[in-house]
Amino acid sequence: MSTFFLEQGNSNDEEILERLASLKSDDLSSDGHAFAFIYDAGDSVNNLARKAFASGMTGNGLDPTVYPSARRLENDLVGACLEHLRAPDDACGTITSGGTESVILSVKAARDYARQYRPEVSDPNILVPETAHASFHKAAHYLGVRLILVDIDPTTMRASVEDTKSKLDDNTILIVASAPSYAHGVIDPIVELGQLAQDKGVLLHVDACIGGWVLPFQRDNGVAIPDFDFQVPGVTSMSVDLHKYGFTPKGISVLLSRSRKLRDCQYYSCARWSGYSIVNPSILGSKSIAPMAAAWAIFQHLGKSGYRELVGSMWTATEKFVEGVSQIEGIKVLGKPTMGLIAVACGKSDVFELADRLTEAGWHVQPTYAFGNSPAHIHFSIDPGNSSRVDAFLVDLAAASKNLPEYSDAPEALVQLLEAVAQGGGGLDTSTMMAEFGIRDGKLPDKQATIHRLLNSCSPQAREKLLILFLGEMFS
Repeated sequence: MSTFFLEQGNSNDEEILERLASLKSDDLSSDGHAFAFIYDAGDSVNNLARKAFASGMTGNGLDPTVYPSARRLENDLVGACLEHLRAPDDACGTITSGGTESVILSVKAARDYARQYRPEVSDPNILVPETAHASFHKAAHYLGVRLILVDIDPTTMRASVEDTKSKLDDNTILIVASAPSYAHGVIDPIVELGQLAQDKGVLLHVDACIGGWVLPFQRDNGVAIPDFDFQVPGVTSMSVDLHKYGFTPKGISVLLSRSRKLRDCQYYSCARWSGYSIVNPSILGSKSIAPMAAAWAIFQHLGKSGYRELVGSMWTATEKFVEGVSQIEGIKVLGKPTMGLIAVACGKSDVFELADRLTEAGWHVQPTYAFGNSPAHIHFSIDPGNSSRVDAFLVDLAAASKNLPEYSDAPEALVQLLEAVAQGGGGLDTSTMMAEFGIRDGKLPDKQATIHRLLNSCSPQAREKLLILFLGEMFS
């Protein structure tokens, strides 16, 4: 019998809320010690966001004729983003639930645009740098579009224009670029890719989910930023998350299109059933107004000057972080970050041991596996909450970097066993396998380097299968 959903309800609201709060006791804290997942602009912004979010809880963006506030909120937010990213007057956009939905819709729009305006395309493909977000793989998987990986320069970590050009064919419907890439914080050569897209008559989507709101303010603050937005003629669509560096609650993102003709291909409508006819600009049907209300309020609260100040503090911390890493023997920053997204690698030393040591020192960091031309590294995201702690972090980073053991792949026999388990064999059930690695009740062990070395040694295909097994076990 469930101990949660009982026959008799509890009329003590305070007790219910206390129990709810207790569930969060192990959640990642916004105390400045996290260098991933957290985008915290401070209490004044968060308190306003909570109240504004609550004010929109009863609204539904499914039908803006019934809830006209949904239309007003969306038009205001989209209009601000179009201005921010220097879009032409006839550009337009849509609010989505997050970056993944924005990306899926960008691929859906490209696919349906090709169906309508390029009927000769028989096997649609998209060209995606190996550093682009995984949501493009997800979009291709969901939509039946072939994804072709594009190489990156191993020094700059930027997409290769030459490799893009060599892989572009008559079935290419979309080129993807990042501004910047999540892992390394570098902007792909969007001007050159835009010219290539124009020359070949192909759409170009710029994934600016992580940086689209920050980079223009950095430019305002005098930081040299290469052109990446709608000022580049070949850019036909952009995605920008507001629930990251817009500092709004989850989940809200924006998908912007250069023309209504392209955005129309993103929409879905259906009148072939016995109920009411529907038209959806995004994947969701019912669409909460609450995140839009919170974003609208925060935009009003901070204004452009408030965002510039927050972005300035993050860039100062980023420069200090990068300079500090350069002074520590044995580790280095990959590429040259254009905002507070930083990848730190360890050469021949064990980067996963370094991550464990930083965790033991009280920091939350994000170990990342090798793929393509990007080696295994630790990812760091700078936000206003951790900006003031960079000096303290660098002290701990220097200490943790001393006497690191040399990295070596996991034993081949164990890797082969995991590869077999990933394919449904190996003789181990998921629960037993996780217990062997110290994963119990959905919690990872304090020291995770062994697990990370194992996954880093496995093929990407096996990692994917093992992650599905892990998540399935957590929700069993």
